[in-house]
Order: sequence, then C-alpha cells, then structure tokens
Amino acid sequence: MIPLIPWYITLIVLAINLTIAVTVWRLVSNAAGRSGLPPTTRRAVRAGSALFLGAWLGAALLAAPAPASLAARDEFYITPLIPLFAALGLTIVSLALWRSAALRSVVAAASLPALIGVQFYRTIGAVFVVLLAQGQLPAHFALPAGWGDVAIGLTAPLVALALARGVPGGRTLAISWNVLGLLDLVVAVGMGTGFLAPVLAPDLGARVPPAAAMGVFPMILVPTFAVPVSVLLHALALGGLLRKVRLDSGLVSEPLV
Repeated sequence: MIPLIPWYITLIVLAINLTIAVTVWRLVSNAAGRSGLPPTTRRAVRAGSALFLGAWLGAALLAAPAPASLAARDEFYITPLIPLFAALGLTIVSLALWRSAALRSVVAAASLPALIGVQFYRTIGAVFVVLLAQGQLPAHFALPAGWGDVAIGLTAPLVALALARGVPGGRTLAISWNVLGLLDLVVAVGMGTGFLAPVLAPDLGARVPPAAAMGVFPMILVPTFAVPVSVLLHALALGGLLRKVRLDSGLVSEPLV
C-alpha cells in the first residue's frame, strides 16, 4: 500500500524538523557564548554547527524517497537511508567531540535544563496517532511510538524547570527522564522496523513488516534527523548530569564549566 500522507501532516513534519535544527543551533550558539572561548573560535563553532545541522536535514530531505517508490518494493523492505543517516550523523558528532577541545568546552557550557527542555518537540509523536487513525501506520508502531513521544515531549519542560530551580530530587528525575527518553526511541525504532515486534507483541507473529510510511517523504525525516538528534541530546544531557554527580561525590575535582 502506498502511504497517503495528508498535506497538513507534511507541513507539521517539515516545520518541526526545521524547528529542531534551528533550536539546537541556538542552544549551541548560547553555549558557545558562555564557554569562555576566543571570539573567533565561538564564531567558528556557531558557523560549523549551522552548516552541519543544515546539511544533515537538507540531505535527509533531498534523499527522501517518494511514497510511490513503495509500489515496487517488498513489504519487508527497510530503506538503508535510515541507519545510514543516523549512524553518519552520530559518528560525525562523536568524532568532532573527540578531536575538538573547543567543542567539548561548548558542550560543557551548555545549559542542562535547555538540553532537556528543547525536546518538547517530541510531541511530534501525535502525528503517528493521527496517521494510525487514517490507516497509514500500524498500531504496533504508532501507539507506543506516538504516545511515548508525546509523554516525553510534554514532560520535557517540567523536568527542565525542576532541574533549573534545584528542586530536591530534580537531578535524579532528569537522569530517569533521559533514560526513559532513550528507551522510548529504542522501542519506536524497534517497532517501526518490525525487529522488536516479535518480542514486545508476539501475537503479531515471528516476522512483522516495517511501518512503510516511515521510510518515505515526509515521515522519513523523523528517523533520519529528529531521532538521532534526540539521541544526541539525551546523551549530552546524561553526560552532564552524571558529571555533576561525580563532582558532588568528589570523584572529579575540576570545576564544572
């Protein structure tokens, strides 16, 4: 079946992915301003992050297959673009952090509440439920991925606020939220590809076809851009939170930037 994605869902998906790119760039830009790095280095980090995010989203958009391309494919076909874009984006960021002390300083200066609160965009999961109602996505993917993302997105500002205000237990709450956010992504990807369906929904059988609509325009922007960016944000937030825990316990002595 060729997915029929309503025009308003297309606009929502495009707008949210563009918002993710701009918001994450602003987060990096603000962190660069607080990093204490020389002005030329700060400008280089801002320009480099803008170029990287723009190229990542732009490439994912240009490479996105049209829905009609599914007509000639087997029902169990999974586009290689999804693991390719996710792995390439995460690898580039990991290598950049490993090679660049300036970039590590920027990450250390990033606001932990901002790294968490920015994921309010995860409420995009509501479109999965809408597409389920229209028969364009299977329930085994749309329900856990959709409602899971909505829950993570709606609670993101609350967790960020608790952390920013120093609410007792706020740090533990933030760590737990990030772990749950990563788990939600694992379940969403696993159910969307069909790989986890036999484990989490054995009644569906030993082999479950993937959610075909997630492999074509515009929905493919979610697994090729939004999901790996979310993984990065969770990883960076967890790294900062755990570093604070080590500092408080005396396992690390250097001051937190």
